[in-house]
Amino acid sequence: MRYLFYIGLILFMPNFIIAQTLNDVNFLTQNSLSGSARYTSMAGAFGALGGDLSAVSDNPAGSSIFLNTEVGGSINFQSKNTNGIYFDTTESLQKENFYFDQIGAVFVFNNTDTKSSWSRISAAINVNRISNYDQEASISGNGRNSIAEYFLYYADGINFEDIQLYDDETIADIYRFLGDEIGFGAQQAFLGYQSYIIDPLTNNALERTYFSNINSNQYAHYLNIINKGVHRKTSFNFSALYQNFIHLGFNINQHRIKYNNKSDFFENEQDLDSFVYDVNFNNSLITDGDGFSLQFGAILKLKDFRFGLSYDSPQWINLKDETQQSISSYRFDEGYAIREKIVPDITNSFDPYQLKIPSKTNLSFAYVFKEKGLISIDYNIQNLSNILLSQTGGSSYLDEVSSEINSVFKPIKTVKIGGEYRLKDISLRAGYFYRTKNQEFVAKNNEAFTFGIGFDFGASSLNLSFVQLEQNQSFQLFSNGLIDSYDINKKLTQLTMSFNFKL
Repeated sequence: MRYLFYIGLILFMPNFIIAQTLNDVNFLTQNSLSGSARYTSMAGAFGALGGDLSAVSDNPAGSSIFLNTEVGGSINFQSKNTNGIYFDTTESLQKENFYFDQIGAVFVFNNTDTKSSWSRISAAINVNRISNYDQEASISGNGRNSIAEYFLYYADGINFEDIQLYDDETIADIYRFLGDEIGFGAQQAFLGYQSYIIDPLTNNALERTYFSNINSNQYAHYLNIINKGVHRKTSFNFSALYQNFIHLGFNINQHRIKYNNKSDFFENEQDLDSFVYDVNFNNSLITDGDGFSLQFGAILKLKDFRFGLSYDSPQWINLKDETQQSISSYRFDEGYAIREKIVPDITNSFDPYQLKIPSKTNLSFAYVFKEKGLISIDYNIQNLSNILLSQTGGSSYLDEVSSEINSVFKPIKTVKIGGEYRLKDISLRAGYFYRTKNQEFVAKNNEAFTFGIGFDFGASSLNLSFVQLEQNQSFQLFSNGLIDSYDINKKLTQLTMSFNFKL
């Protein structure tokens, strides 16, 4: 019996069952333009300015720019128009949401000792939303390959006897057993065979070659995607002003990731003589992660000029995944249409692993027009091809995904330009954000236009911002087999309101 055969095998098997794919890494490593209203209204160009709670999470030297202890928070409204583009067919979805974007506090300690070189010391804490994963998208169009290719990919090399259902065995029993003893690939082969999508070439128990029961020259594909979650960064900050000339600071950052993905794939319009047709394949992924990173920064003051330099260490994040799957299909048997529905109702819990997001360096310049306003420019580069997935004890699967990332992803460059003009207690702001695409075949780069207004009441301030952002990404239908690509174009309108008060 198969149970006796595998009871010893599990002792020698490598830890290779991981749910993460290139699509998920692509989504997890995206960044959004978020934070306080003043910060977003100037496109985040605060590397040489500081004096803003969200800016502290970019350049840690910025907290000693504050003259007083200050507390503040931000909320925003987002309207997203998401376009799914697949073989020249576009599907659009509209979604609106409110979010709690940022909250923080800075504590300023002015040194009254005139003999000391350190005239101001600041400590701050700020919680900032790095990425918002909430997104709904719909894909439709005629593809060249069938979902059968996905199951054939994983079935290749799997013994036929391993994916059969014997007496007194249930779908749930064998699905769980295969996941525990052989791995994710065997589960996919099992789903493909039990839904009649694939069959072995022969009935030999040791047969390892399979063929498709779906026939067509082209396939109508529909994919509905619902993503939810957030990447938040909590920065614990320390900064000081040295000889009224240079601000120095560092952050210890705690990262928290929650990411849920649900995808509902449907394939139909197969040939009339196709044995199997109308396939519906559902997948869900839950990812939880915790990690940390470090930041170091400096802001140099030369009369009306400001120069900023900051370094972000890699983000080291520990992740854990859970997945669920189900599939249904129709087949003809003796002239009757029969629906096969395979619902294991089993949650796969995968071994923890590590995600390393590469470091980046930010260069900044600003010019202050006395009491009238300022202009600021930030530039940074981050080599996403150096993203690394790893696991204690090693994982050949994660090595393969990391290698694929290295060949597909590319360095991204970000430019932020912001300006502010002051009319007594009112400030008018505008900015431009530009980020290059992370993969060569992505259609367009990302860019945003930003505007804002601020009201200074002395002991408190109210700031409002408007952001119009266009973001572009490219994904695959599935990680293997059926790898036809599709694009997601997101047009985001964001309104942010921040209120700060001084203590």
